[in-house]
Amino acid sequence: MTEPRYIIIHGHFYQPPRESPWTGIIANETSAAPFPNWNERILSECYNANGQAQMMEGTVVYIRNNYEALSFNFGPTLCSWLQSHGKSAYRAIRRADESSRRRGDDHGNAIAQAYSHSILPLLDARDRELQIAWGIQDFAGRFGRLPEGMWLPECAVDSETLSAVARGGIAFVMLGDDQGRFSRPGRDAGPFLWQKDNLKLAILRFDRSLSGSIAFSDTLRDGAVFAAILADHALALPPGQALLVATDGETFGHHKRKGAAELARAIKLLEQRGDVLVANCGEYLATHPPTGSFESDFPSAWSCAHGVERWRSNCGCRIEPHSNQDWRGPLRAAMDFVRGHCDTVYERFAPPLVADSWVALKEAARLFVDPSAAVHEEFFARHRAKDEAAREQLLRLFEMERAAQAALTSCAWFFDDFGGLEGRVALRWAARAVELAAELMPSVEPEVLQQLRAVRSNRREIGDAATLYLSIKAREARGSV
Repeated sequence: MTEPRYIIIHGHFYQPPRESPWTGIIANETSAAPFPNWNERILSECYNANGQAQMMEGTVVYIRNNYEALSFNFGPTLCSWLQSHGKSAYRAIRRADESSRRRGDDHGNAIAQAYSHSILPLLDARDRELQIAWGIQDFAGRFGRLPEGMWLPECAVDSETLSAVARGGIAFVMLGDDQGRFSRPGRDAGPFLWQKDNLKLAILRFDRSLSGSIAFSDTLRDGAVFAAILADHALALPPGQALLVATDGETFGHHKRKGAAELARAIKLLEQRGDVLVANCGEYLATHPPTGSFESDFPSAWSCAHGVERWRSNCGCRIEPHSNQDWRGPLRAAMDFVRGHCDTVYERFAPPLVADSWVALKEAARLFVDPSAAVHEEFFARHRAKDEAAREQLLRLFEMERAAQAALTSCAWFFDDFGGLEGRVALRWAARAVELAAELMPSVEPEVLQQLRAVRSNRREIGDAATLYLSIKAREARGSV
């Protein structure tokens, strides 16, 4: 009997930490009307919609959990918000991973994501390792298992990033078909083997052209058409090979209004076929080990034609053709300065408090997931915190490091100007990190403001980033942000 072709549909679900680091509340975002903020709007249009996707057959309405068929990752900052504010979607996501593990010989649909959605090739080795460790710890705390795979934010990758991911114990990542040297051409997922020294990592290759059509064309207008397109592309591959497509999960219902319903329809039609099999990456990799090789020769990402320059320079990637992105470089430098200062504060003040301050920091994400007294007690006992005062000091240091990492979330640099909601997220968390660091060392806020004055907006009413930073702090103090 001929082995079927496999189809893997991956959804990357993510939102930045929109909430105030002081209050935990998301301010009113008028552009999300009639919803109070964009998280609430996308929860309705996408996250809940995919957990209870509705499709019609004649006069009968069928409801299915799309996450049970999708390969997916949910960014930790989004999961944290869903845990409190989107409980129905959060339950659907966790149930889907459990059911897929039962179906797929313990290979679940969920994979991890580097924690703060920062661009890993632009981090130093310490913070790259921390982002990966926090992503793994967050995943384990939510899904009750270690992740097999990890989504790299913006698919941003270089050789050092792959090394760090492999050292973290991850088995595979996904990359676009133009992000390095694959040993054979084609549109199949592979897998391919990346090796460096004694490190190994499987690379699953997604079809960039087809994935792009899902996000940017009308491919999702009709689930039957979508299913036929996927099946045709898969059947063009030799038996046993897989077609992998990957796109922002918000495509299914937020960017494409009927996306959740049409995805459900497409999945049902694919599942009724005998010549293709809908799978996830882990179960496919378990029976189809790498047969080719992969090499990463240069930094690359899925949303920048210039490597990873979109997140540090005026590389030409923009939405409005006449806007200027000279602000990207100095904003990156300012946020890197904040992060570096907080790292220095941690390295100076944390070591006397626990047995191994670096290991404790890498495992601190478990406390972010579950702040219960029992988890705290186990954590601090295992890390041999000196006393109650040491515990309280460590929690403040963890919060400082988390805020500094949040200031580097990638979407602050993605759009044409830092004055939008995403840039304000970075400045808000940077202000909180600076404030917490100042509890132990003289404040570096004057130096931060000096750097931010060189960050000039395209919008006259914004001015520079220092003015915006101070405005955000003032509004937070009044409780209006």
